[in-house]
Amino acid sequence: MKKLFILLCVFSLIVSCKRETTSVVEPACNKGNAVYYWKTTFKLSDEERDFLSEHQIKRLYLRYFDVSRDNDFWRAVPVPEATLIFLDSIPQNLEVVPTVFIDNNLFKDADMSGCAELLVNRIRTMTATNDVPNVREVQLDCDWTETTETAYFDFLKQVRELLEKDSINLSTTIRLHQLRTKAPPVESGVLMCYNTGGVRNPKTNNSILSADDVALYAESLKKYPLSLDIAYPTFSWTVWFSGNPECNQFQALLRKVNPENENLLKTDKNRYKVISNFYQEGKYLYQGDEIRIETSDFDEIMAAKKLLESQIKNHSVILYHLDSANLSKYTKDEISQIYAH
Repeated sequence: MKKLFILLCVFSLIVSCKRETTSVVEPACNKGNAVYYWKTTFKLSDEERDFLSEHQIKRLYLRYFDVSRDNDFWRAVPVPEATLIFLDSIPQNLEVVPTVFIDNNLFKDADMSGCAELLVNRIRTMTATNDVPNVREVQLDCDWTETTETAYFDFLKQVRELLEKDSINLSTTIRLHQLRTKAPPVESGVLMCYNTGGVRNPKTNNSILSADDVALYAESLKKYPLSLDIAYPTFSWTVWFSGNPECNQFQALLRKVNPENENLLKTDKNRYKVISNFYQEGKYLYQGDEIRIETSDFDEIMAAKKLLESQIKNHSVILYHLDSANLSKYTKDEISQIYAH
């Protein structure tokens, strides 16, 4: 009970902010170039500041924290995790969209009563404490499913009602497959044009983005009743599989694998076999294991962009995410082409 009390106290901390009482602003069409910031500390490098300026970024979708499950109690309890630590000031010319990732499993078996208010209060506190400027929207990121749709949508309604008191809009992320389901009760959404393939499937070529996967859902975009912006990927990762021929099971996602590692043997375009055991990011990769190095290929992004943007008008483009190491793999002209309408 002591642990639960502490968690609730942290979640309930409120910093009062006086705002003018006005009606919620309708979502504007094409609100300008935008980018996600998805790290646990906020500190901009010189290259990242230059990126914001060179590409006239208007909005920053800033991940504040995650909401995950704590199973230490007799029932699943939602708790905040990986809270953003501010080590730098945010450029005052940016509109900031506080973004919170919520584990979909919470809507299956956790008691979410009262959590909407706790979540909104925590966002208010972080915004006020860290002098976050120009907050007109909050975004929730959750990969809801058919079984959790009702519970998640009810939660969205509660959060939206609370944010309306501060004249703040609510948006949520939309996966491609969700274009064929009921639209959530929010002002707007962001279509996440990444993680389109089965990352755990050893036969997948690139789970980050495949234009062939996007083509299956592109026509659904035209009839979707919610105002949408579109987010494209600029990240990369490595998918690690066990070399056991009986299972070939997915093991983990790795972030910093060097394809030139002497312990790897290239077997295909983006596939490698481990020929000698080695440690990588705290994991032990065994001889015979296999990895698949995936990137956000520029040509694939442009092919997906052509498919989607032929079905939608007056939207903004968002990149995921603001990281100089990943963004440096593209030329300035390529980034401009992704942002261009």
